[in-house]
Amino acid sequence: MCLASIWAFSAGYQGLNGQDAHDYLRIAKDWTAWSHGGARPEMAEHPHGYPMAGAIIGAFVGSELLALRAISALSLIALAMLVHGLLRRVHPEQQAVPAYVLLAAVLSPFMLRYSMMVMSDVPAMVLVFGSYVCTVQWIKLGRWPWLISALMLTVLALGVRLASAPLLAPMAVALVHGPPIGRKHRWGLAFVLAALAVFALAFNSALIVQGTMDHPLTDWSPLNFFRRVLHSDDGTLTYRFPNGIYVLGIVCHPGFLPMGLLLLPFVRPSDLRPIHARVAGGMLVCYLLFLAGLPFQNDRVLLSALPFVSVLLLPAFNRAVGFWKERIAERMWILAMLAVIQIALFVRAMLPFFDQAQVERDLAARVNALRPSVVYTHGMGAAFGTYCPDTEVQELWYGDLERFERGALFVVRPSNLGEQWQGRPPATNWERAQQQGLELQEERPDGWVLARVR
Repeated sequence: MCLASIWAFSAGYQGLNGQDAHDYLRIAKDWTAWSHGGARPEMAEHPHGYPMAGAIIGAFVGSELLALRAISALSLIALAMLVHGLLRRVHPEQQAVPAYVLLAAVLSPFMLRYSMMVMSDVPAMVLVFGSYVCTVQWIKLGRWPWLISALMLTVLALGVRLASAPLLAPMAVALVHGPPIGRKHRWGLAFVLAALAVFALAFNSALIVQGTMDHPLTDWSPLNFFRRVLHSDDGTLTYRFPNGIYVLGIVCHPGFLPMGLLLLPFVRPSDLRPIHARVAGGMLVCYLLFLAGLPFQNDRVLLSALPFVSVLLLPAFNRAVGFWKERIAERMWILAMLAVIQIALFVRAMLPFFDQAQVERDLAARVNALRPSVVYTHGMGAAFGTYCPDTEVQELWYGDLERFERGALFVVRPSNLGEQWQGRPPATNWERAQQQGLELQEERPDGWVLARVR
């Protein structure tokens, strides 16, 4: 972790690339401003738990950016400790748990990559996994402090990342089912609360209709399991594999669990007998079915399933290491070879993010040099908000614009607009601007174009 952070720092990477990372930093700064008398930030898309924590810690360390990056990095360490603690309790006879956790959690290329970023994914995973651990203890021991802790961590996880809900929903069933004592009463109370919720919503049909129209989950469909070309608010997306196959990559994709494919032949049905494995397996199946029905593919969202895959595959890992030891090499050499491969894959996974971050800074520098009053862009709005604080930024995604301010600057990738956004506001706004008149300022080799409105 330290070496990865040093490498990222020496490469000039600040953990900022992409819309969400810049949004989290902006929200954290807004909370800092609020603490000094500014306007109170309102939730528009992202829950504010992660940026609020960044603002609070940033008040002590002097930088919201540093605080957010530290939270992400430390969350990976906390997650590894939770996974290790659980696996040591449920498999006390297995000596390879520390090495397995290192490979399956800490050195997972995508997991390590997102721990380097200003992103809420790994912090949310810690809270979800902590809730899962407390749920398992509640089922085993029947002690109320475990139930209360699970509920508290569940609320915190939703306050950090709403996308955790599909993982938490099946775990809520496990919480209600719980130990045998009081099970009937818990299910009765759960049914009463569910009925009251449905009854309350039934008297607010406007809320239901509005939520249905606006919520992206209305695009969920089992037909998406078999589709490679998907249509959503993100335009038209074309992938190599259909969703149903893509989600299975959590077990074997080199970015998630490079050794996963090697472990599959060693999986046994008996691995699902312990209660911790049944809960993890139920959460994993429900979550993957949910993701397969969505009209997009996203490795950040899929990554949240990795800790539960890791829990399930430990017995297979021990069988595999024993098998390889007898035929190939000593265990130490096998584990060292896997670690080196995963570190190389992590480097490969990080390089595109380094490049993207550099592109954002380069384009922002050009915008600042050209000094437009307004910049119209698609995909760079959040980055320009961070790096061009004195320039008004308008994202072309939000709707059709009739006219564009004279002297304003367009920063877009026409090839991307034509491929993904045909007929949508980003592409139609660009076409309308060309009709109004544009003067080309720069056309970069990577496809980005800067043009001034005439």
